[in-house]
Amino acid sequence: MGLLRKILPLMLLAAAVGCSRSADGTLSVQLVYPSPPAAAPGAATPGAHASPRAPNYTTYPGDRILIRVLAPHFVPIEAWFDRSAGSGVIGGIPPGARITVEVDEYDNTATLLLGRGWYNGISLSPGEVKTVPVPMYAKGTIVTICGAPAVGGSGTPGDTGDGGLDNDALLGNPVAVKVGPDDATYVSSSAYGKVKRIDRYGYISNYAGTGSHGTITVGAPAVSSPIGAISDIDLDPIGNLYMFNYWTQIIRVDNGVVNSLVYDNGTYNPVARLNFAVVDNVLLYFVNYLEPRVFQMLGSSKSDYVTDNIPHDTTEPIFRDNYPLLAPSSIAYAPLMDSLVFADTDNDRIMRVSLLDGYIYYLAGYPGGNPFVDNIDASAMTVSRPRVVDYNPATGEIFFVEGSSNRVLSIDGAGKVHLLAGTGADEFSGDGGPATLAGLSDPRAIAVDSRGNAYIADYGNHALRMVVGGALP
Repeated sequence: MGLLRKILPLMLLAAAVGCSRSADGTLSVQLVYPSPPAAAPGAATPGAHASPRAPNYTTYPGDRILIRVLAPHFVPIEAWFDRSAGSGVIGGIPPGARITVEVDEYDNTATLLLGRGWYNGISLSPGEVKTVPVPMYAKGTIVTICGAPAVGGSGTPGDTGDGGLDNDALLGNPVAVKVGPDDATYVSSSAYGKVKRIDRYGYISNYAGTGSHGTITVGAPAVSSPIGAISDIDLDPIGNLYMFNYWTQIIRVDNGVVNSLVYDNGTYNPVARLNFAVVDNVLLYFVNYLEPRVFQMLGSSKSDYVTDNIPHDTTEPIFRDNYPLLAPSSIAYAPLMDSLVFADTDNDRIMRVSLLDGYIYYLAGYPGGNPFVDNIDASAMTVSRPRVVDYNPATGEIFFVEGSSNRVLSIDGAGKVHLLAGTGADEFSGDGGPATLAGLSDPRAIAVDSRGNAYIADYGNHALRMVVGGALP
């Protein structure tokens, strides 16, 4: 391993599958390792302050390196390498723009992720050979994907950057984030009444909203529809996007076109924490913080699903008609459990309602528990005013945020609670270092892509941040 660490920068060239044509391009991939974050609060975009020095994470002799080249105009090209091989070639790349390189570094079993890197915005001419520096980050590192680097510890809001790379764009109070089946990321820039889309290749565009609220017309392009500020985003299993705005309207968008207003109360209520969970294209559930209810929408029919009818019941299994919920502020669908998980904020609990038997069960916030320490059993933990819950489809774990804690926690499949990100300080800090040592400001939502990266809507910092491999075991 010592010899391997001396051979830096490490040049990796990967072999393409099939024959290379003379008109195709070739990429040479150089791994570089960003410097650790500075002591003072500040942000580093991917690749900033990168140098070809030793990795800042544990590696193994014979490390397995997977290089992936992808773009809108060709099928992804992948090749495996041993670190000890030192070189190879990725050829046969059709020329064009919007080419991305992704590198995953694994242990000697080729299954456990150690580090990950990426480089977006590559253009290749016919026959061109190009060297690409790919900054590599340890699993669990936090980086800013979109939004301005912090200035003096506070984020900078804005509504610029459409058509360019995500790390050059600005956001305003991102309150919701979701990842689609094509790995496109949707984020609500609520201060500007828009939903942005970041494609797999790192380019950002305005997907929905004009910046104002008005009449929403079925059949109109979402990008020119006055949807207003969006409180939550979700997708159904086939990738249709749903948006919940502060006018208590749920808008469904199929392939960029408004399909329907699933629910249309029409009452502007910026105080309510409007949040919903889409199960499929005809069934969803929502909460609004102000009413002690979980509502069900089956097609266009609204009904009460969880209610606080007398006599109240808090002994498991709890019948859903008699649970005394107070200020439910967030809800998520957990398909592996076929359950809804909701934040019962004023009762200091996170609860699960099974869609199989209709009963409610404790997930966290049992009476008489203890404050969070890493690896505490959820059944033994006291939860303080939880107001964000989200689901990790990679492992089935539940993400949550307590009150104004500025930390993101997770409950794993074994019922243990862990820290994903945040020190508790209300600030912007830690980019390029461990997410557990980073400052967040009012994180509002968490989403996961197909590679197990976890995205955090860092509301107060006007930024979308990513924990590299943060959703993986």
